[in-house]
Amino acid sequence: MPSRDSKTRKFVLAAVLCGVALALSLADTMLSSAVAFLPGLKLGLANIVSLYALMTLGLPYAMLIVLARSLLAALFSGNLTMLFFSAAGGAVSLLVMCLLLRALSVIKVSVMGGVTHNLMQVLVAVFITSTPQAAYYLPVLAAAGAVSGFFMGVLCKLLLRKAHLYYSAIKNPQGF
Repeated sequence: MPSRDSKTRKFVLAAVLCGVALALSLADTMLSSAVAFLPGLKLGLANIVSLYALMTLGLPYAMLIVLARSLLAALFSGNLTMLFFSAAGGAVSLLVMCLLLRALSVIKVSVMGGVTHNLMQVLVAVFITSTPQAAYYLPVLAAAGAVSGFFMGVLCKLLLRKAHLYYSAIKNPQGF
């Protein structure tokens, strides 16, 4: 059974990661609106944090981060409709990434997460607007999700490597 200190550390790390994810999400929203050549297209910067949290803290903490980030980003941006798109896409893509994590590389898992996120967003759009034609946009968003997922996966892999080196140095300061 994990110690109370271990649980506290995990919770604090999850809170910090939620703040980072929120900042990245809001920055991503501003960037996408500034260079919006395709409506609804975002880089998915906060998904780096989601995947990192999934790999280091586990599914429950990662899901908490995704849902809290989605809610706070919607509140801070003043766009509550965004909550439905973000929470559905984030939660389902996180579940898919969790299922694939043992079988695929971090980068492939991230690609699948990006595609799944956009698939869910299209399904939410079809449901909210009662417009099945919104599904015609899926190939564009799936391709964008795959490209974005690739780059976010590469960044997450680098982050994991740096974090591992950092924690190794803390545990064994003479080794560095």
